[in-house]
Amino acid sequence: MNFFKRLFNNFKNNFKKIVMSFLIAVGAWLFVSIQIFPTIEESIRNIAIETQVTEYMIQNNLRIVDEVESTVDIRIEGKRYDVTDISAEDFYASLDLSSVKSAGTFTVPINVSVKTDSECVILETDPRAVTIQIDEIVTREFPVTATAPSISLPEGYYVDQITATPPTISVTGSASVIDKIGSIEARSAYTGAISESHDTQSEIIIYGTNGAKLVNDDLILSTDNVSVYIPIYKQKELPLTFTYINVPANFDINSLKFSIQPSTLIVAAPDDSIDFRSSLDIGTIDLSDIKLNQNVKIPISLPEGYKNLSGNNNATITWDIADYGKLDFTVDNINIINKPDNYDVSLITNQLVVSVIGPSEVLSTLTAADFYVTANLLSVSLHDGTQDVAVAVQLRGIKQKCWISGSYKATINATPVTVETE
Repeated sequence: MNFFKRLFNNFKNNFKKIVMSFLIAVGAWLFVSIQIFPTIEESIRNIAIETQVTEYMIQNNLRIVDEVESTVDIRIEGKRYDVTDISAEDFYASLDLSSVKSAGTFTVPINVSVKTDSECVILETDPRAVTIQIDEIVTREFPVTATAPSISLPEGYYVDQITATPPTISVTGSASVIDKIGSIEARSAYTGAISESHDTQSEIIIYGTNGAKLVNDDLILSTDNVSVYIPIYKQKELPLTFTYINVPANFDINSLKFSIQPSTLIVAAPDDSIDFRSSLDIGTIDLSDIKLNQNVKIPISLPEGYKNLSGNNNATITWDIADYGKLDFTVDNINIINKPDNYDVSLITNQLVVSVIGPSEVLSTLTAADFYVTANLLSVSLHDGTQDVAVAVQLRGIKQKCWISGSYKATINATPVTVETE
């Protein structure tokens, strides 16, 4: 009790001194705070700017396509103890892309914030905003042109159309860049002489619409691996020939002269089979279809895989028959052979007018007796009554130089008969 009384009396007697000491302490604290921990300004340089596209930009394939500022400088204010050791890594800088809603040019602000719990204030940002170019990202498909500029061919060889696999490439990138693409080339890596077909690797080259190479690292190709096929053919010039059909055994086929235009054709084959061909048979001609003053045109068809390098699609055959003529003969020498046992067959046609073509001097010597007409029923399906059947008309003699023009029929009558069996 006496302790507290003495303490109170002490405080009462020294009140002025205690108050004065408190005021001096507060003043000293204020002085030390101002001198040792003042409010200062600092410059922070090269804060990295992060570019984070918005969800809207992602959904609408929008992207920044030009170079933007990569760093920003700031000026800050704060207590010495807060800002003395602060650095660029303590701040976060980003572009405000909320206004970007389409392709075009935009000026967007730079937002800077402090990552730590420092109470510094950002006074100035340099630059405050940047101008950016926004473009739409698109994907388009382009045909690939295959080339092999560094190959050489031995004599007698031909290179067919060079092809690429895949034949098209999809390119993804800025629409403004994609619009500048004119063509895509797959250039074969093969160099030197080549005499066989090859599948080769290639270099992909993109060309602009102006024909110059277009280099853009931001373009994304659907594939970097395009093979180029180089088809090599052997070529040869072959004379054209044809084959006669329906030629009577007694006709001298060598007496019929003609010319073919074109007389030869340059063809190419994908294998060595062309080495074993000395001519090219383009088809058949029915002797009975040959007429005076009339050429024959035959479509040219080649074996599978062959190439027509001459380009002629038809061959025209011209007959050398200037001194030939045509005469009609009334023939009554008509016979039926190979009658079946289950039919009685009789001729209704008694005479046929037959046209004959041949050298005029030979025609003048012919008579109706030089002809014989045969109706061969071996493969004919007969029925009760009359019907027309094909007949063969031939000239008598050997090494004939005339031929029957056209085809002929005779009318017969067939009556079924009962075939008795034992």
